Amino acid sequence: MFAQPKLTICVPSRNRQRYFQETIRSHLANMRTDIEFVFADNSDDASIMNSFMEDVVADPRVKYLASGDRVYPMVENWDRCVEAATGEFICMIGDDDYVDVNVADLIIRSQAEHALIDVFVWNRLTYNWPGNRPNHCNVSVPLKTGVHRLPRAMLYQEFFSWKGGKASPNMAFGFYHGAVSKRVMDKIKAKFGGKYCEYPVVDFENVCKVLVTAENMFYSERPFSVLGSCAESNSAKIKVIEKIKEQHAAFMAETGRNIDDDPHMKDFPFPSILGLAACIAQTQHWFLTTYGYSPIKGWEANFAEACGINCGMMGNQAAYDTVVEGYRDALSRWHGGKYLEYFKPAAFSDPTGAQFFMGVADEHLLIDEEIAGVETPAELYQLVDQMITRPQDLTLNFDEHFKAA
Repeated sequence: MFAQPKLTICVPSRNRQRYFQETIRSHLANMRTDIEFVFADNSDDASIMNSFMEDVVADPRVKYLASGDRVYPMVENWDRCVEAATGEFICMIGDDDYVDVNVADLIIRSQAEHALIDVFVWNRLTYNWPGNRPNHCNVSVPLKTGVHRLPRAMLYQEFFSWKGGKASPNMAFGFYHGAVSKRVMDKIKAKFGGKYCEYPVVDFENVCKVLVTAENMFYSERPFSVLGSCAESNSAKIKVIEKIKEQHAAFMAETGRNIDDDPHMKDFPFPSILGLAACIAQTQHWFLTTYGYSPIKGWEANFAEACGINCGMMGNQAAYDTVVEGYRDALSRWHGGKYLEYFKPAAFSDPTGAQFFMGVADEHLLIDEEIAGVETPAELYQLVDQMITRPQDLTLNFDEHFKAA
């Protein structure tokens, strides 16, 4: 092991031991020694992972945080991961995800060109594990090859303005499927609440804090990780109303309170159960009101548009109708209904009848997620890695202006 690892990969988990174990195996297969791994179990039955980790902990790169005598809220489990990390950079992924630890080489190469790097993020692939494939899906592989330095003011504007015509804001720079320097994370801890992780929507809370703390921000258009979605994952439950309610109730119970009832939500009638847009906006609203930052002018109309796009993500008609009604009701009560006119729900499209396309479109390669019989995010990434530009051949465009997509 190096005196200080270049990168710490943190993997918190709860009750998804089968996927957690596969994720651990896939990452430890890479033998480079400048990487540290923090694996944090938070399961009801600690014995499953304790037994599995008996041999794994012999690897000097591994730190294992076992389940405690109580269930940790997600924010606490993630916080203890960062507390244990000693790497120069910290990356957080889910227990059903994958990240190419060789992204550390691109960070090192970028540091040779620009000594101070606070945050380094990259494009991601998406993958549904076997058992979570209600529809035949493809994987969109970005083909661009640039590595860019982005001004913090632009990133802040993009994230908090909600412009861009998507269900979520542009340019979410943070440690979730990205690398944030431990130095910046320590500044965040000192500046905000004395903890690395404070708000239950941990990934987007980190984005908020990174965007007002870090200065030197870098982005690779080439993907280096895979957002996995197993049958038990939160992302697998956000499209069906019964599962949404089940997930929401479990999350609030483990958090120890219903965050939709927090004081800052008094004049912000968008409960997290409505979906991705509401959940992110709620986190932003908490951050801005708690720490006294001013919102971006005109964000409200853009957010109302994003709510409409969010509706189109639902997996069946019942979920679609419920979410449309919920957003419409919230917008009618917010600022006297001023922004309701911008809410235009995307038409519901039954995903079971969606046209399946493979090929190149808009500088992306679309492939079948079942290609070559891949069964894990790691296997998908390793296949895609052979199709796209090698990391050492990426172009460092640190002096050029980059326009967010």
